[in-house]
Amino acid sequence: MTCPDTPAPLQALVVLGRGGYGGAVPAEMTRLCERLRQLLPQAHVALAWVDRASPGLPEALDECLRAMPQAQHILVQPAFAPTDAALLRWLEKVAQRWRHRQAQPDALPRVVFGPALAELPQLAELLADQLAQAPALPDVVQNQPEHWHSDPQAWSEVPAFQQHLLLCMGPRCTALGAASLWHHLRARLRGHPQLKRTVMPLHTSCQYPCNLGPLMISYPEGLWWGRLDEAAIDAIVGAGLVPEGAARAHLVHRHGADEPQQPQTGV
Repeated sequence: MTCPDTPAPLQALVVLGRGGYGGAVPAEMTRLCERLRQLLPQAHVALAWVDRASPGLPEALDECLRAMPQAQHILVQPAFAPTDAALLRWLEKVAQRWRHRQAQPDALPRVVFGPALAELPQLAELLADQLAQAPALPDVVQNQPEHWHSDPQAWSEVPAFQQHLLLCMGPRCTALGAASLWHHLRARLRGHPQLKRTVMPLHTSCQYPCNLGPLMISYPEGLWWGRLDEAAIDAIVGAGLVPEGAARAHLVHRHGADEPQQPQTGV
């Protein structure tokens, strides 16, 4: 690692994480990026997500290019374990397609991927060192609330929803903007007098087919909505989740019907 006092070429770093539920995951990754900015004052540090959160890798690369257009390298460092070789190969394809969309691809910084987190030899050494810290850490008894043996009553009650909307937030749909659509979808449902009481929105990992994404499935009707953007969400929710009017243009499949599927260019 470059010492802050040592002159270094202009570079940018994209810390690549995987999303999750709630605010704890982005908060932890944000703290990591803040520490990296302290260690690397001459570099630009951006945070990107593989799935379930935004910004995706293309947006983070845009950020690096705006912040440091003269950078020689943009390092994309996976910060999650375990990794998947196929996923990493696809992420490199995402970066290559991002480069191809730029006005002057040959003038861009080199985009390189760092090793998978678990393959870094320093990680094993760090974890081994943590064993020495175990005596100073609190026992689980000290961390649990008084009523640790019971869970909230709601965890045992089936909610009174009639429909489920499953928005895909797998890696490819996330790269196509699904994370921001999730917030838009929830806002539109909350503003709908009927659907806010009868529909539960959920986000999922990859549902396939990825080239029809961003993808959303409505159950129990078995309606597959694809190529989504905010206008599509508005049309679908406005139609009451029925494929009528403008909403029908985004229906890519109906369970039990032979609906045509037109492929969409990948991310």
